Amino acid sequence: MIKMTINSLILGYFSSTLAHAEIDVISKDQFKNQYLSPLSFQFGGQLRPQWIHNMGDEPGYYRDGHDGLSRLRFTTNYELSEQTKLLGYYELGINVPKILDMDGHYKEGAKRTVRRLAYVGVENSQYGTLTYGQQYGLYYAVIGLKSDVWDNDGHAGATAIGVNGHYDGANRAKNSLMYTNTFGKYKLYVNYLFPERAIDVDSEHDYRRKHGEGIGLDYNLNKKTTLSLAYSSTNAKMRDSLGNKKNYHQNILGSAITFTPHNWYLVGTASYYNDFVPATENRHINHYFVGDGYGLEGFAGYTFKLDKPFLKSIQPFIAADRLNLNASDHDYHANHQYVGLSTNLGHGVKVIAEHTFAQTTDDAEKDSTWLTFFISF
Repeated sequence: MIKMTINSLILGYFSSTLAHAEIDVISKDQFKNQYLSPLSFQFGGQLRPQWIHNMGDEPGYYRDGHDGLSRLRFTTNYELSEQTKLLGYYELGINVPKILDMDGHYKEGAKRTVRRLAYVGVENSQYGTLTYGQQYGLYYAVIGLKSDVWDNDGHAGATAIGVNGHYDGANRAKNSLMYTNTFGKYKLYVNYLFPERAIDVDSEHDYRRKHGEGIGLDYNLNKKTTLSLAYSSTNAKMRDSLGNKKNYHQNILGSAITFTPHNWYLVGTASYYNDFVPATENRHINHYFVGDGYGLEGFAGYTFKLDKPFLKSIQPFIAADRLNLNASDHDYHANHQYVGLSTNLGHGVKVIAEHTFAQTTDDAEKDSTWLTFFISF
């Protein structure tokens, strides 16, 4: 009965997207009032029904179907002049099965909603954009976004392997300031992370960000090639259950090259980590993070454009990543290879089917197959 309900929901989502795109709730110049006419407001989102089949032990909701990070987004702009506008963005993660109380289709203790992004700012065509709030961290904005193109990614990039991406600054950093501007072929990124409250990272340790900063650069070598470089640093304090404390100076250095000839999308990234990735074993206050490590990612996909009513394009792809951590007491590595097919059905609907081949030092991760619907509106 529950599986039939999920199938009905998917069909319902699919049908609804055929008639909807990004919704303009308020359009610029909609109001005649001079103070309201510069205002615009849009609403959109993406639903992500997902199934995962592991070659080893797995929670039941993996195979039965669950939510794969659905979200709603709200965007507002207020034009002060032709060159300058105020902007705001809010993105809310929603767990559809949890909201509908569909037992067996979500992780125990999962939240119904979670704030993903929330920031405000000002944009000027000459002087750039300045934003504040919870927003993409510098590493993800410059490096991670370019390789975040397959489903089961994030095993070697800094975005998902730190203690907590909201606080260490590598993913969707809370309480952060970001400045971006474009100078010809160059795009500059600069950010600052303000102090944050302490968070529990396991039963015996908490982590508190003191501050952080970063700088990044995109260089458009030509219309099809972009070179990217990013450096991010975070000062943090760890404390254990006995009250012992230790300061850590965490560093990330990332690079990427993106190449898009014809219908190809090719990207490779290389990142270095210092006191950033938590140790895989024997964690204690003086050795909570691995001293040195690196991550490599690569993706190659070719899009065949079909332009049929319900089949716009297909993209077969392959990808690979490697995470290598060097510790004084042991080394750790994780290798993944991926093969998949991304199918664009049109009308905001995309399906990704992919298989992951996994190999780790501790043999804890097994091969897996993923199927995800991306339904945008």
